Amino acid sequence: MKLGGVALPPILRQALAECRSHFLAAAGFSLLINLLYLAPTLYMLQVYDRVVPTGGRATLFFITLALAIALVAQSSLDMIRNRLLIRASVRLDALLAPRILQQMMSADSAAAGQAMRDFDTVRTTLAAPVIAAMFDAPWTPVFLIVAFLLHFWIGVLAVVSAIILVTLAGLNRRATQKKMDLATAAMGAAHNSQQAAAVHGSTIKALGMTAAVVDRQLDHRRLAVSNTVAAQFAGGRLSASSKFFRLFIQSAALGLGALLALNGSISSGAIIASSVLLSRALQPIENIIGGWSSLASARAAAERLSRALESVGEPRVYTALPAPRGDLLVQEVGLRNRDGRTLLLGISFHALPGRILGVIGPSGSGKTTLGKLLVGAVQPTVGAVRLDGAKLSDWDQDELGRHIGYMPQEPSLFEGTIKENIARFARPRTVDEAREIDAAVVAAASEAGVHEMILQLPQAYDTPLGLMGSGLSAGQAQRIALARALYGQPAMLVLDEPNAFLDNLGELALLAAVKAARARNATVIIIAHRRGVLEAADALLVLDEGRPRMIGPAKEVVARLAAPQTSENAA
Repeated sequence: MKLGGVALPPILRQALAECRSHFLAAAGFSLLINLLYLAPTLYMLQVYDRVVPTGGRATLFFITLALAIALVAQSSLDMIRNRLLIRASVRLDALLAPRILQQMMSADSAAAGQAMRDFDTVRTTLAAPVIAAMFDAPWTPVFLIVAFLLHFWIGVLAVVSAIILVTLAGLNRRATQKKMDLATAAMGAAHNSQQAAAVHGSTIKALGMTAAVVDRQLDHRRLAVSNTVAAQFAGGRLSASSKFFRLFIQSAALGLGALLALNGSISSGAIIASSVLLSRALQPIENIIGGWSSLASARAAAERLSRALESVGEPRVYTALPAPRGDLLVQEVGLRNRDGRTLLLGISFHALPGRILGVIGPSGSGKTTLGKLLVGAVQPTVGAVRLDGAKLSDWDQDELGRHIGYMPQEPSLFEGTIKENIARFARPRTVDEAREIDAAVVAAASEAGVHEMILQLPQAYDTPLGLMGSGLSAGQAQRIALARALYGQPAMLVLDEPNAFLDNLGELALLAAVKAARARNATVIIIAHRRGVLEAADALLVLDEGRPRMIGPAKEVVARLAAPQTSENAA
């Protein structure tokens, strides 16, 4: 299935197929609408051929009443068709938006944002007037046939005019398509740059980068605006040409009708009727030309969305697995990035419940990437990560997340209250569930040693955080993130640089929380540079350039790491 010449991926084809009934109904209504558009033409014929020659006032009254009824019906059907297209747009959103977000979240926020913007472009265009014009266009032959019924040469004029307008539409596409593609891509880059600048605004100001970042964003916008303007200018010229041509043809139809009437070939009523008829026959094509820029944007968005979703299949139905104990087994795991560069290679270890494994190594050694693999955020290229014998890929990710506490390098808090962030935005369905969530939130905050700090905030647990979790210091945000990781007493904890922003008091609270997790038999993985938090580790894994350098009991690994330095000092 294709949309505007773009091959659609299965997920998009299936969603559009679900909206088929809306489109078929809209097509059926379009037939009725276009038939009713003949009413003014027939009215003109009756007025000039019957009413005027005979002075029939009663006839005028009844045909005017019939015209009013026909136009009311036509307007009502047009409104219903527009509502059908809007409903199709809403249904498409309900079917695709959740799956697009879920799939794109596994990539990155920029990809997710661009995919959703592209989807919204396609969705809103679906309910735009230009789509209604496309539903009207196939019925143009009906008007051409009626034009031939009036007279052969009026029909010829209508056919030639339609061919010229279709040619103008093709020229419009050629003139605007490439420029609109470039404009949309540049605007997407500008939006991504703006999003990144908003997140790191304080850093940009502190480093004196404001003017440079603004100039960079303006470069993206200038490219987007220049191509958009060029496409709009080109489209505007062709749109104006098509409008001029339609108006000229409408008047030319009057002249041709008058000439034929003088020869006695048609009646006087057919003169006006032919002009109205040709105007209506060409109007859908003109409307398509006028709305071509929005169609071009939607086509480009559909093409990008298709590329983003081409690997997305049917959602997997997972077999429910028992709650894990935390027995983590990593088997010869390797990972390559999109460029084929090896990030991790040959990593194997076994982490048991009630034990703490520390992961250390220089910057860029792959520690953070390994942490993402251990929680299922990234799937390995080779090897497997198993939890209680089951591969992480055999779990529904949301279900797996209930049993894992993950604390990334950045606190990564979100817009919402502190309670919502700690509870991972769980939505209670009953009053009892709400109370259970509240109790679990307080328990997690207490275990993280942050309960008292939260109570000192303006609205305690109900204190709202802004975009990207703004409203807290870096240390406070990291302690809230620790409480979020501990929420629900997960069977496995993976903490990535958990003490990066903590003071001494915060680090003591972190150590106490880690030891408490070990005491309740959780499996704990700590990725860190600073030695303080690693004092409680039972074993250490040393990474170097994505490969395991050594692994073993913490004291032995520390001694082996210190040995070269000691011998050098002794020498």
